[in-house]
Amino acid sequence: MFTHCAFCRHGFATNESLEHLRAGRKLAYDPVRGRLWQICPKCQRWTLAPIEERWEALEELEKIVTDSARLLAQTDNVALLRSGDLRIVRVGRAQLREEAWWRYGREFKRRRTRFHVLTAAGVGAAATLGFSGMVAGGFGYYLLYRAAQRVPYIGRRIRFGKTAWQGHTVCPGCGGTLTLLEFDQRKNLTLWRTADGLALYHRCATCHARRTDGGFMLAGSEGEYVLRRVLAYNNFAGATGDQLKSATGAILEAGSAERFANRLAENQVGFGHLQRTEALALEIAANEETERRLLELELAELERRWLEEEEIAAIVDRELTPVSGFQRLLRLERS
Repeated sequence: MFTHCAFCRHGFATNESLEHLRAGRKLAYDPVRGRLWQICPKCQRWTLAPIEERWEALEELEKIVTDSARLLAQTDNVALLRSGDLRIVRVGRAQLREEAWWRYGREFKRRRTRFHVLTAAGVGAAATLGFSGMVAGGFGYYLLYRAAQRVPYIGRRIRFGKTAWQGHTVCPGCGGTLTLLEFDQRKNLTLWRTADGLALYHRCATCHARRTDGGFMLAGSEGEYVLRRVLAYNNFAGATGDQLKSATGAILEAGSAERFANRLAENQVGFGHLQRTEALALEIAANEETERRLLELELAELERRWLEEEEIAAIVDRELTPVSGFQRLLRLERS
């Protein structure tokens, strides 16, 4: 196998997943035609592996895709998957359910660990002050302990600040304006879906009581950014294993992350009425929807590149590779 890109000579990073193909962490393959490419992380060109060295690696890749790979996105012609340190492009539609949301579980566990570390630091500081005699009396210890429990939330405020959104939007009902939205106001937000995707609605305090077409809508990329930011603030403490299991179970019950978010948006659920499980699942869904659109752009480029590289591979495999038994593969290709 090649250890460097055939076009720009950039070296392929070593992977730990394939015994018969160590060079390369982004690979493309076609199990029907027997093609295998190493994708350069620098120039993004595809280096076609020598035909006599493909077969064991192709078998390994197909087994990984079938047994353990996670499907990120797919079209009718290509599928993008991840497994361990490998990012895999499989030519042909993979018969796997798209579950991009699984990755966010690790993030919630990381947040949970950080939350506990901050809490322990606060309690430890409180204990030190108590033992040093700086705080006297049972009530004083109680106040100090309660203050120590607030340390993680102080860390959250330092990390995110007070402001969730700052801009300018106009109420169509009365012409009033909204220029600032603080995290402490998140319970006044309602989840909506517009033609541009998930959106946030904030009622107008001036005309809400007498008009039905008033209020402020944060939609499009701006609305989704604010939604993800508010959810990250809200879910700062992370999740336990059981909470994460419940959140992913809610997504599975809905059929997909997108359907789960749509169901909440159709019911126009307010943030003040979100259950813990719903808040966690909604953050997964909001992030997955944004990532899905980015993956669709990447897939379009991958499909275009595959069409170009397939033309070259067909010429190389048909005319330049004298391997016995290759006609059997060609018959497979045409079948």
